[in-house]
Amino acid sequence: MPLQIDLPPGFAGLPVGADDRMNRGHAWTIAGNVASGTSVEEFGSYLMALVPAMRANGIRVFGKFAVGRRKGDVATLTLGVAQWPDAAPGNRDALVAALAEQYRGRHKHAVVQPVRLPIGPALVAISGGGFHLPERDVRTEIKAEYQIPLPDDRSVVILSVVAESEDAWPAVAEATAKVAWSLRAEEVR
Repeated sequence: MPLQIDLPPGFAGLPVGADDRMNRGHAWTIAGNVASGTSVEEFGSYLMALVPAMRANGIRVFGKFAVGRRKGDVATLTLGVAQWPDAAPGNRDALVAALAEQYRGRHKHAVVQPVRLPIGPALVAISGGGFHLPERDVRTEIKAEYQIPLPDDRSVVILSVVAESEDAWPAVAEATAKVAWSLRAEEVR
């Protein structure tokens, strides 16, 4: 199912599609804008090396954008589409309730609730945590995630936005909501 979304202002990222010529064009454009210390071709080849793994995991868009009020606060946005294994799940409201229950089981401290978007029912979750790195370095992670069953009854969109700033969590939640609310089926011409 072809989809369209409105990305946050200042978003710099890589759309991932089935056409490697287009993927390469996107990678080289991004490399031309952000490569420092390496050639555009070298940086573009690094991005292209990620494309097969992203595609295999259903990722369609991956990138970063500024979020929050402090300089340097950035968020990482990942949008993927997963296919249902065999049978169509049926009622999307019941499916969202099941997805919410499963999410709560995996993320005990997350705030999880069903919402209704223009494209249909969805699950929204906000969670926080930290990564403990060597030398007692702890990195905060604030995450907003939407799981949106699509009207084709075969797939679900997973939209995840993560930032390292606790102060930025309201902006992370707002930016993620704007992207989720903008999700729509692409008009076929």
